[in-house]
Parts: sequence; C-alpha cells; structure tokens
Amino acid sequence: MQKTIAPIVKWAQRKDNVFLTVEVRDLKDEKVDLTTNSLKFSANAEGVNYTFEINFFAEVSVEESKWTNYGLNVRFILSKKDKTASYWTRLIKETHKLAFLQVDWTKYVDEDDEAEEGGKGLDDWDQNKFQNFDQGGADEDDEEGEEEQPKEGNVDDLEKEEEVQKNDQVPQEGEQEKQAN
Repeated sequence: MQKTIAPIVKWAQRKDNVFLTVEVRDLKDEKVDLTTNSLKFSANAEGVNYTFEINFFAEVSVEESKWTNYGLNVRFILSKKDKTASYWTRLIKETHKLAFLQVDWTKYVDEDDEAEEGGKGLDDWDQNKFQNFDQGGADEDDEEGEEEQPKEGNVDDLEKEEEVQKNDQVPQEGEQEKQAN
C-alpha cells in the first residue's frame, strides 16, 4: 500500500497572480483540479502518493491560470480573478495554518514594493513553458528541460568558456606584483 502525504507547497503573490511550487522531485501521474475557489492535487514519486487540497482566500481565473511539471518541482501560476483588489491577507480561506504550506521567501515581495521588485524570484518562471488547465497533464513527448542541458557538441565550448571565466578572475603573475607595489 502506498504511503500518502502532503508535499511542501510554497507560495508567493503579486497583485494579479499567485505562485505555487510543489517541492517534490520526479512527480508522475499528476492529477490537477482547479476551480475558481480551490486546487486539488495528487501525484506519485518513488512509491509515495502526494496529495493536497487548498481552498483559496479569494477567487482565481481558471482560464488564465497555468501549471507545469519541471521535474524538480511542479509550479502553478494562478491568475487572481479580481486584479484590482489588494494582496490577499493569506492564501487559504480557513484561518488555521496548514502544516504543508510555506511562504516562498525567494519570491516574496511586499505589496508596496511590487513596482520595484515585481520580478523577484521569477527569472526561471517562463509562462511559455506552462500549460493551461484545460490541456490536461504534460505529454511524455514534451521536450521540457532540454534547454537547461547542454546540447551535443557544445560541452567542449562550455568547458572552454568556464576556463576563460576562471582565468579572467585569477590575476596573472605580473599583475600580482603590480598590485603588491
């Protein structure tokens, strides 16, 4: 019998979106059910069933929301329905704390600072790599992650580039003498 637990889910927000990250590697057989008021999630990894349900503080737009499985984690970009409202005071409708939910401090931006720091922690959240909720699960033929790995024939070029960067950082013998004087 498979063990069932709630995964660690980190969250952050901006005025128009909520960002969720399910922190489990190599999840398979994802089942995602997003409604305007809740998110139900389940998936398997290494003989463990991970599952959770979140009832949102306010409504989200299912049509504008997206998700993807990056292999390292599963990410959600949930579009808030009311884009003119202020930041949510919490993620969930209930006032009690859910042990598996954590603030994602790498993406956290205070509402007053969003104009200056709105992109904080979102550099690798390319929305073009996300799928809409009506598209179902990720296809096995998807080639996500290939961009992150070096392409064949480029390994030598990458090693040369790393060597050049190391050499640029280490002062040459003559430069060390000049710096000492």
